[in-house]
Amino acid sequence: MKKFISIILAITLTISMSASVFAQGIHNPATCENEPVIIVRGMDFTGLYYDVGTENERPVLSVDVGKIISTVFKSVFMGIFSLNFDKSLDVICDYAVQLLGGLSMDKNGDSLYNVGVIKCPGSVAEHPELLERGDCEFGMVKSCAEKYGADHTYYFTYDWRLDPFVVAEEINETIERACEETGHDKVKIACASMGGVMTLAYLTEYGYDRVSKVLFLSSTFCGIQMPSELMQGKVKFEGQAIADIATYAVKDIPVVNVLLQLLEKAGLFDFAEKIADIIIDKTMDKVSEEVLIKILSYMPVMWALVQPQDFDKCIEYTFGDCMEENAGFINRVTKLQNMMNGRNELLYEMIDNGVDIAVVSNYGSPSIPVYESASKFCGDMVLEAHQTSGYATIAPYNKTLGDDYVAENPKYLSPDRMVDLSTAILPEYTYMIKQAPHVSCSYGTDYNAFFMWLLDYSGDNFKAGVNPDYPQFMQSNTNEELFKF
Repeated sequence: MKKFISIILAITLTISMSASVFAQGIHNPATCENEPVIIVRGMDFTGLYYDVGTENERPVLSVDVGKIISTVFKSVFMGIFSLNFDKSLDVICDYAVQLLGGLSMDKNGDSLYNVGVIKCPGSVAEHPELLERGDCEFGMVKSCAEKYGADHTYYFTYDWRLDPFVVAEEINETIERACEETGHDKVKIACASMGGVMTLAYLTEYGYDRVSKVLFLSSTFCGIQMPSELMQGKVKFEGQAIADIATYAVKDIPVVNVLLQLLEKAGLFDFAEKIADIIIDKTMDKVSEEVLIKILSYMPVMWALVQPQDFDKCIEYTFGDCMEENAGFINRVTKLQNMMNGRNELLYEMIDNGVDIAVVSNYGSPSIPVYESASKFCGDMVLEAHQTSGYATIAPYNKTLGDDYVAENPKYLSPDRMVDLSTAILPEYTYMIKQAPHVSCSYGTDYNAFFMWLLDYSGDNFKAGVNPDYPQFMQSNTNEELFKF
């Protein structure tokens, strides 16, 4: 019943927006100031399906709680029965491979199975179901549809595992379609999370003649840290990093938070780290061969995300003595690294030629504790702010840069002394928002209003802080309310 009501509301909203257009007369691009908006969403981990569009369509990742529980019991039984810890861990690893196996790519970097995503090729006017939700990217969609028209709003989905240059071709098709359908010569792009590197691939391959504005929101336009370390075998469950994310997750539940802090002081998380080290030591070869290399390392996008200083080391660790056998794939991902190395010059050129660019990075939360240096970073609980900000200097979680820290340009030092934007690629065009969740933009929130202001602003000066309501450094909460320092 709820779904039925949601569909009716979505259709009603679409009809009302269409009625508004007709009330004003047939759309005329010559007088319309609303350029179409392309929203390039982030990675949808559960949005991959086998045999999309057929009667056999089914999700690639299907988490069965019962299966997980039975696997754990089987693992424990196997360890006790055989008195062999390795066999017990093999059961867990085998299940992980089974669970993630559908994500596998072949050695050319193409999907091994018939896997894809549900696409929305037309404008939101043709896909009213997109208006049913209002969180994250859907909040962007809903607000843009209301302000600019559903027929001027496009929601771009993609298979996040693929070569970004392959996805770039699809982005180009969407942009050309938007221009043709609306009669405008240019579009605005809002790219979130993984959409950042996909948009960068589009700009690299097709240029920016069709683009008037790009918003990089919690995005991967400078890669991320995690793949750089995982593809060197630097898997680590550090006690401090685990404690950080555990206490942060329950920060709004005082009793639980205090309990976890007491357990941290008692050494529980350090003990957990030692146990994890033993498990990793015993399973690393199998995990590397069956998961990191077989599944993760043949996803081209991962190599675009690897940090330039780690690229050669990751190639060596991953392919080692098999360089010649994997020469074609290595050449393919080297092109992606060249794209990342040419990013700065491209962005500077775009700004010089009148394209508006804004970078929005959220910080103040711990990083995911699965790699060696996780405790040295902070971010938005998903990505590291060092990269999403375009390489600003940022203190580790729950720390500052120090009272004696001197920024190259004092105006780029955040009031809490946690961020120095002086080292960022685009310090003049970058906003830092403390404590905001990853890809904030839920419909009706302050953060969403800020996003819409960025998208709508048409003045000559697009630099961060030009609007006193939205200074360069802001604070947020889990409700996406924005506050000034």
